[in-house]
Amino acid sequence: MPKPVPVLHLEQFQEPATLHPHFYVQLLQEHLAQYQFVKAPHRHDFYCLFLFTRGTGRHVIDFTAFEVTPGSVFFMSPAQVHTWQLSEDAEGYVVFFNAGFYLLNHAHRSLSEFPFFAYAATPHLPPAAGREEIAPLFVRLYEEYRGHAWRKEEVLGSYLNILLIKLADAYRRANAPFGSSHLLEQLRQLEGLIEKHYLEHRPVEDYAEWMNLSVKQLYTVCRTALRKSLGTLLQERLLLEAKRLLVHTDLTVAQVAARLNYADGSYFNRFFKKAAGLTPEQFRQQYR
Repeated sequence: MPKPVPVLHLEQFQEPATLHPHFYVQLLQEHLAQYQFVKAPHRHDFYCLFLFTRGTGRHVIDFTAFEVTPGSVFFMSPAQVHTWQLSEDAEGYVVFFNAGFYLLNHAHRSLSEFPFFAYAATPHLPPAAGREEIAPLFVRLYEEYRGHAWRKEEVLGSYLNILLIKLADAYRRANAPFGSSHLLEQLRQLEGLIEKHYLEHRPVEDYAEWMNLSVKQLYTVCRTALRKSLGTLLQERLLLEAKRLLVHTDLTVAQVAARLNYADGSYFNRFFKKAAGLTPEQFRQQYR
């Protein structure tokens, strides 16, 4: 029987000399050498940033594979599953933090403001010219984390905020524009509603009502911000959860269907095959 994918906690990466229970920065090569268990598929209960400065490889996040090259940045939110195959010369920086650490110094802000932490967002920023300011911010975070500055946590929180803002700017320039701040706020609201209700299989009309929009207005929000319909977003969220359950649990296909509130197992099978191109059992075998 397969073991459930482990959930890693920040406490597992602490060193007595630099103990910060809500924040962690390390050189990638030292992180990989010290914590061998991160080489197997796992998820976290915290946020992650990865910068690769050397080496190549393949980084798989929630069943999507991305190429690793020098200058690549990856973003991960809690609960995402990932694994990687990296060349022996891989180098870079790892930044882990929880929401509480960020909000300690930025109580008026929200991590959902950053587009790369949306579940529908691409968790990868490929290397590009004009981003010379990104790597030095990772370096400074690492240096401050290893140092003994006065009011150290405030300093770390400030540098983290600057890094996130600069990454968000680069991310938005690299991807299709999201539109106005009002549109971004509507998108964040919609993502929260999807995460809360996707297992209920509620119609589009319910989401429009919860957002005080017409169905047509909600369609425009989705198309403008993500180039997708709400129906597609809901199907993608269900498909992702189905994939996670098939690969990382020993539930039968029928039990997975039931967990996702499909009363008809055959309908779940048809939905999955149409969306993934494989039957649930074929998909499971592909990843085992």
